[in-house]
Amino acid sequence: MFVKSCWPLMLFAALGAAAGPVCAQGTEAGRFLSVVGDVRVGREGAPQRAAQRAAEFYEGESIVTAVGALAQLRMTDGALMSVRGDTEIKLERFSYAGEQDRNASFLMSVLKGGLRTITGVIGRQNRERYRITTATVTIGVRGTDFEIVHVPLQAGSREVPAGTYDRVFEGVTSMENRAGVMLLVSRDQTAFAALQGTTPPVLVAPPAALFGRTTPLPRVTPQTLRKDGGRADQPQAVAPATRPTLMLTPIDAPGTLETSAISPTIKTAPTTTLTPIQTAPSVVTGADKVMLIAPTTVLSPITTTNTTSGSILLVKPPK
Repeated sequence: MFVKSCWPLMLFAALGAAAGPVCAQGTEAGRFLSVVGDVRVGREGAPQRAAQRAAEFYEGESIVTAVGALAQLRMTDGALMSVRGDTEIKLERFSYAGEQDRNASFLMSVLKGGLRTITGVIGRQNRERYRITTATVTIGVRGTDFEIVHVPLQAGSREVPAGTYDRVFEGVTSMENRAGVMLLVSRDQTAFAALQGTTPPVLVAPPAALFGRTTPLPRVTPQTLRKDGGRADQPQAVAPATRPTLMLTPIDAPGTLETSAISPTIKTAPTTTLTPIQTAPSVVTGADKVMLIAPTTVLSPITTTNTTSGSILLVKPPK
């Protein structure tokens, strides 16, 4: 009698337990296109799983890569992402219901290491809801191809000081520190923000130890990336040394920057010490911000001449 009366409850409990992990996964944010080396995926309080090609990646999950590893993903909004080795990132928030979704959002934390990404629909249409954060800064975008590397205190050195590095291959990013000082970073520029949150971000020559070898992006073909940002059935992978087909030519020499609209050619020898940009700002007041337009100089210990370029610092006034 007891067995007959309780079996529906037992069946319900079993079904609930089986469905629990699926429900806990949350929103599918993307899929792995390629996995090289030891790459782990999981969420806080749950066992990690080995990342596999074509496997899902969900909102709220973290990706942890070993030294020498590489993970390449395509997000459901069409964004492409390559996660470096010795990296830990967490997708804090991801919401995307199609190109007409005006509430779509992307928020990722970089705890250590770095990633390179070409933004998708969210980064193009909902820029104010796209953010990447580190312990030092918040990165915003204006539709771009860029790479973020965060060097924690214990990994810093004289050649590569601890802090966050933002290298832009195409488009523009904004780097804002905890004090509210914002630096706009344009194509072929690299910015650095020290761990001291009140130190303004500055333009630097890209350290060879971090950017001497370009992080590859997944190869994009009509079968792997549709115009609507949807997921194709047969993702393609690319070996770490392969240059992506839709990637603009990056800076191959760490000390050479190409000419752009606001960044003239800067020819320097590879740098070993990051030197902040010397500034002598003029002030233009606005309705809600103070904009410091500062002449900037990237210095190299070997270079005998310096070339001046322009950058923009936006300082939020106290309320």
